[in-house]
Amino acid sequence: MEGFNRKPFSEGVGFFDLAYHPENNKRSSASVAYLHPVMDERPNLTLLLETWAYRLELDGTRAAGVHVRTRDGEEKLVRARREVVLCAGAVDSPRLLLHSGIGPRADLEALGIPVAHDLPGVGENLLDHPESVIVWETNGPIPDNSAMDSDAGLFVRRDPEHAGPDLMFHFYQIPFTDNPERLGYQRPEFGVSMTPNIPKPKSRGRLYLTSADPSVKPALDFRYFTDEDDYDGRTLVDGIRIAREIAASEPLAGWLKREVCPGPHITGDEELGEYARKAAHTVYHPAGTCRMGAVTDELAVVDPELRIRGLEGIRIADASVFPTMTAVNPMIGVLMVGERAVDLIGGDAR
Repeated sequence: MEGFNRKPFSEGVGFFDLAYHPENNKRSSASVAYLHPVMDERPNLTLLLETWAYRLELDGTRAAGVHVRTRDGEEKLVRARREVVLCAGAVDSPRLLLHSGIGPRADLEALGIPVAHDLPGVGENLLDHPESVIVWETNGPIPDNSAMDSDAGLFVRRDPEHAGPDLMFHFYQIPFTDNPERLGYQRPEFGVSMTPNIPKPKSRGRLYLTSADPSVKPALDFRYFTDEDDYDGRTLVDGIRIAREIAASEPLAGWLKREVCPGPHITGDEELGEYARKAAHTVYHPAGTCRMGAVTDELAVVDPELRIRGLEGIRIADASVFPTMTAVNPMIGVLMVGERAVDLIGGDAR
């Protein structure tokens, strides 16, 4: 199909819409698209590069600014004229809140962090897109005509009752064997891969601090494949079986020499499930750790206007506010959240 983002669909195969520069095959980014065109034109835009935010300044229940450390080690307080908009991502946004005393009271007290605002949901509901991989050796090299080695994709709806695709694949023009090699598989010189991915995973993880020192990275417990009915694990097993059907069909079959991993001898559900879990990797789509929700949602961190519950003068505008995982790459959703934050703040924030 042409254009996965053009309209809702249940199944389809085609090329992903990529924001990249054809002249050098470099992908774009939020900063390239939003900041670079106006960096020299906006008097109300100041970029502090290599500057680390480590704690919020609170005046009672109002966010008054952010404590930062510059590249030279200087510490300063950047005060907010109207509001603080926190958009450090699904890892650093909850980290910054927790080090500011905003989060689950028991966890903060256990680390000796003074509790400024007891908010149980901070760090909970950690989401991600886990995927596994099936690899084939090819009869020689693959043409070098890809922007990111995985430009083609496939979406499948296994469950007719599901609202959209419940299984996704990238098709890699390389043998993607980082995790299989740890299991003893050998990387072929030439190969291709398919990566069954769980668009709507049911497993939920958690982010938490292990130290009151802001320089210590938080712990991430994604709790992959811990959902009660093993929906996530079964999705990957189905994905490997579907990938094999595709590999047995032309024109792909004519390119393939052999299945490298998991290997054609791995056929049973239990064996495939064990391989799929062990070879699984992240697609680096963490989300949900400051999720949006209604007042009745005890673990909601922000309200529908992105304001942190119980505080004033602060909103969150990044993937941490996602209540559930988006079915595909969350980047477009993140940009939409950012633009929504601008609409909500209004005025000279534009």
